Amino acid sequence: MPQRIYPSCHILEMFMPYLRDEKRLIDVLEKVAAKGFYRHVELPTFADEANRRTVRRLLEENHLAALTYVAPYFNADGLALCDLDPEVRELSLNVAKRHAEYAADAGYRTFGVPSGRDPGPARRAEAMKYEADGVAEMADFCGKLGMYLTLEPLDRYTSKKALIGPMPEVAEWFKPIHEAHPNAFLHWDSAHEALGYIDLMYSMDCCAPFMSQIHLCDCITDPSHPCFGDLHMDCAHAPDWTTEGFLTPEVGAQILKKAASFDTPVGKDFVWASVEILGHKGNDLWHKEELGRSFLTKCFELAGLEL
Repeated sequence: MPQRIYPSCHILEMFMPYLRDEKRLIDVLEKVAAKGFYRHVELPTFADEANRRTVRRLLEENHLAALTYVAPYFNADGLALCDLDPEVRELSLNVAKRHAEYAADAGYRTFGVPSGRDPGPARRAEAMKYEADGVAEMADFCGKLGMYLTLEPLDRYTSKKALIGPMPEVAEWFKPIHEAHPNAFLHWDSAHEALGYIDLMYSMDCCAPFMSQIHLCDCITDPSHPCFGDLHMDCAHAPDWTTEGFLTPEVGAQILKKAASFDTPVGKDFVWASVEILGHKGNDLWHKEELGRSFLTKCFELAGLEL
């Protein structure tokens, strides 16, 4: 049965300069919630217990679901669930579990983990086993906390050089993980799939049984371009809606319409979509939010979908 796709605000990415400024992020959450547009938000975690209580209250009062990704914290310290060093894997699990506890205490619904780096063909199968083990352990841990676990595949051969990707391979690898851990899902990101040079609609078909959320993220796929890669670039915007990348509103609408045609994955309550734009120090960060909201609205309108 076709499903409804709900709009989300990627606060974590748009307001990245505020990553460790918890009070400022709470102010952002309050203002985003007041817009009445979103049903879901993506946030960092909050180490301060009083701040977690405030976040939980804001989410409950505004009927918002929330997700966090441990990726910024992993990236800062070179951590990965698939690392070939057992000590790094253990540390990665410990860090992920600490942030999962923060997330659950703040009332988040979903906890996300990223793919680590691809070690190359000789040790790829070994690393994928470690990643599967880590995802399974985190899914069980998150399940006990009342949360979903989601894994974001990246691209392996072009920009991110990540282990988990491309999607047709990922879906086959992930199926037994999801069957054994029904609260484990996959995240679908348009830029990662485009940089894998995979037909987007085919990629979505592969991911459909496990797809819990969507990032509409633009990128430039030409390796000769100076802005090539997964840079979380600004999205197309009015009045002409042009882009040097691939993600026009028409492409975004096609993605949303395709996602809406799927059944909601077994075990999931709803699927959401956000626009991923990276805010840098010195940017007008609220302009980033406005760009994303405008682009998401345009995509929903072109897809003929209810917001």
